[in-house]
Order: sequence, then structure tokens, then C-alpha cells
Amino acid sequence: MQGVMLLLEIVVVMLLLAEVFIRLRARRRRLQNKSSAPVSSAACLAPDADADAPQIRSELFSVEIVASSVTTTGGAEQQALSIDDLLNEAVIYMEYGHYAQAATVLRWYVDLNPHETKAINRLLDAYLAMADIDSYAELLEALGEKPGAAPMNEAWWKERVDTGLAQDPGNLELLVLAEKVGMAVPVPQAQVQASETAMTAEMALALVSRNADPAYGMAVLQRAIAHEPQRLPLYAELLRITHQQRRIEDYLNALILLFLAVRVGGKTLRERMLRAGVDLGPHPLWSVLAQWNGDPEVLRRLAQSRHLEIPAGLSGAATDR
Repeated sequence: MQGVMLLLEIVVVMLLLAEVFIRLRARRRRLQNKSSAPVSSAACLAPDADADAPQIRSELFSVEIVASSVTTTGGAEQQALSIDDLLNEAVIYMEYGHYAQAATVLRWYVDLNPHETKAINRLLDAYLAMADIDSYAELLEALGEKPGAAPMNEAWWKERVDTGLAQDPGNLELLVLAEKVGMAVPVPQAQVQASETAMTAEMALALVSRNADPAYGMAVLQRAIAHEPQRLPLYAELLRITHQQRRIEDYLNALILLFLAVRVGGKTLRERMLRAGVDLGPHPLWSVLAQWNGDPEVLRRLAQSRHLEIPAGLSGAATDR
């Protein structure tokens, strides 16, 4: 009986080995069939291809990208696409108007190779063609912060920032970059409406919240005050910055403009800001402002003596918006 059981066990093991051998042999044949029938890239570019050819090329190219990062069955690593091949693919997409595909391919490459200036410029051009200024600004910001990125010169940065702002003058990321590369905060040209040609209060406060540089914040707020002199949050932020930096003369200038903006109706606010200024140290103008009787002409003469420009809009009644 034991001999019969042993024989059955041997038969079962032999059957299992035979099944494993058959499966391995079938798998080897499938791999050989695939390697002996490569896809012809010329077929994808045949002259009679229809208008969907760029989409087909996009799918094939995506497969090639994945394949370039793995090894073949023989153990040899496949050759990655060169920068020229990649740019040629992007050019084809852009010629057909497929800017999104071009941008996807180029962004993948630029993220891995931030030193390739040709790919960077192509990608920025694709974003401009798509009118995707948010992605355009995001790429520029990433290049400025990423170690090992292409060493673009100052002229390149200014040209790229200026080009983006020409399409989207209010883009916050580009406005911050403009300051970083030494450009003045650009003002849109006269072809747009006057209400859109200068720094708004919302834009200025958003910019200041994103940049801790006090000089930058003061410049932006002063520009916004010139455009919207009745917006009290602008004065509050400017007074906060100058007080924090203990810049007593700049604080006084902002306080004079605030007095003109709120006039006699803002007594509580004026007194509170005046007390905060006195904490910065002695100055003869503290008593002058404390004794002000509400006559705007007094403040105008005071501003003139300090070479402080008064926005034209401060001649009207103040409104706290």
C-alpha cells in the first residue's frame, strides 16, 4: 500500500513539472514573437495619415518614454531620446496646433533636465500659445528656485516676465518675479480702461502677503495708494510695515496721507495711529499732527515741505471701503 502511495506522489510531481515546463515554453515563444515584429515608426507617418496622426504619435511617444527607462530582456538599457528628438516631436505637435501635447512632453523633460534651455524656451512658448499664463508663471518660478536650473541671464528673465505680463498684467506670480529680477512693477498700457491700468488694492495686498521684503511691500502699497487713495487697508498695511521697520519718516509720510484720507471723520483711527507713531521715538511733527484742526490745506503744505506727493483722489471726501 505504501508503494502505491509513493508511486502516486511521483506521478503528481511529474505532472506539475510538465505543466511548469509547458507554460515557460509558451511564454518564451510569446516574447520571441513580440521581439521579431517591431512597430514601424514610418507607418505612423505615412503620407495618407488622417488628421488624427498627431494624437496617434502622442500615444506612441508616451510608450517610448516609458520604455526608455526600463531594461530589455537581454539586460541592456534602451537608449533614451535625445533633446533634439524631443524638440522635434514638440514642434510637430505645435505645427498641428496640439499645444497641450507639446507642453506635456516638454514639461516631463524639463522637470528631469532643468538645465536644457532649448526645451525650457519651447515649453514657455507652448504655454504662451495656449494662453496658459498660470503654468507659464509657475514654470518660471520653479526655475528660479530649483538648484541646477539653467543659468539664464538677467535679460532673458526680464524678457520672459515682460512677455507674460503683456498677456496677463495682473498675474501675481509674474509681478513678484518682476520685482525679484529688478523690474519695476509694470503698469498696463493705455489701451485698457483707466480702472485697470494701475495697481489695485486687492492686487497690492496679495503681493505684499507673498513677499516679506519691506522695501518691496512699501513700493507696491504706495503705487496702489496712488491709484485708490481712499482704500484704508492700504494705509494700515503701509503703517504696519514702516512701524515694524522703525522707519519713522516713512511712517510720518503714510500718516499724513491717512489723515487726508479719513479727514475729520476718522478721529479714533487717527489718534490710534498717532499714538503708535509716538512709540517710535521723538519727532516735532507728532505734536503738529496731534493739534491738527481738520484743515486739509495744513496737511498739503506739510506734505509739500517733505516732498511727499499727494494722490489726486485725496481731494474728495473719504470713504472707508
